[in-house]
Parts: sequence; structure tokens; C-alpha cells
Amino acid sequence: MNQLITQPKVGDLVIQIATEAEEIKVEALITAKDVTSVDDGFEAQIAAQAQSTLRELIKNMEESRKLAKSPILEVGRNIDAISKDYIDDVKSEELRIAKLLGSFQKVERDKKLIAERECKIEEDQLLERAIEEALETGDPFKIDETAQVKIARLRQEASAKHDAVAGVKVRTTIKFEIEDEVVLKFHHPELFSPNESKIRAALKHTKTIPGILVWEETKAY
Repeated sequence: MNQLITQPKVGDLVIQIATEAEEIKVEALITAKDVTSVDDGFEAQIAAQAQSTLRELIKNMEESRKLAKSPILEVGRNIDAISKDYIDDVKSEELRIAKLLGSFQKVERDKKLIAERECKIEEDQLLERAIEEALETGDPFKIDETAQVKIARLRQEASAKHDAVAGVKVRTTIKFEIEDEVVLKFHHPELFSPNESKIRAALKHTKTIPGILVWEETKAY
């Protein structure tokens, strides 16, 4: 559902130039066209007056444009405000659950990786034994008949060792806040006045920066 806010019928608005404005423009352009040269004081006065009229019209149009657009911009600001008021607590809850689920998924993901590594080791050992047995019996088909069944069971057991929710991804980002600006400036003046982009770049190389509290925040998405 993508219509949670009532839709204003902005398309029904008709924006046009006022009749009086058209007349003022025509008069100003006619006066301007009469200025073809400025060779003496009299022509200079005429040119200056024509230019003043044109500049005044340009200034008035800019002011009129802003005034005409102002109510539309206000509607946009009101839409943003009621949208934010409506969705703020929803976003807070989504973030809270994302952190809870993300922490769980991270733990289960680690369990999954460990289980898969252990499973791979057991698979390799199982295949080695199966090959040795096949060589001893002279029946190479025995590898497929026995090993594959055991490998399938191992993989099934490995997948049962974690409870990660399928399809839910986990992303870990580095978060920070300035604990002590004085300490930070003393040790890393290049990061001051605290520049978030520079701090994030530095955090790629070290998670220990005096004056900055650094932590990881994991959430699902």
C-alpha cells in the first residue's frame, strides 16, 4: 500500500502569468527596443530608464515566482512533517527488532560456518576411508553407495546445528561518538574539527582511537 497519505490534487492547479504582467512586459520591451545606441547624455538617460524598467520587471518576477511557489513548498513541508510524525515510532521499532534479529543471526551464522567447516572435515575423512575400503575390496562403486549417503546425513546434521532465519541478511557497521574532543585532537589533529568522513576512513585501519568510543552495530535488513 503506497497511499498512506491523502493525495493533494496539485495537478488541478492552473499557474499562469497575470494579464497586467503581460502588458507591463510588452511596454518594457517596446521601450527597450527603442534604445539602439548611446552616443550622448540624452540617449544615456533614455537607456538608463529602459534598463531600470527591465531590471525592476526581472526583480518583481523573481519575487512573484517565490510567492507563487511558497504555498506549494509549504504543502511539501507539511507532507514531510506528518510523514515523519507518523513513521518515527515505526522506524524505531523496526530498528530495535533489526538489532535483536541481527545479533541472533550473527551468532547463528557463526554456528553455521563452524558446522560447515566441521562437516567438510568429516566428509574428507569419510571419503578417504571409503576410497581405501573400495581399493581393498576392488569395488569402486562402493564409494558412491556408502559415502554419498553418509555425506548427505552429515550435511543434514550440520544444517540442524543453527537456527538462522533463511533470507534474512546481516550487515555490521562501525558506529562511534566523540568521548573527549581534547584527547582526540591531541592524538589525531587530522581528524579535528571532528570530521566524520575522516574518522570513518581511519576506522578502516584501527578500531582504537583515543577520544572516540567505537562499537559495532549489527542489524538485519
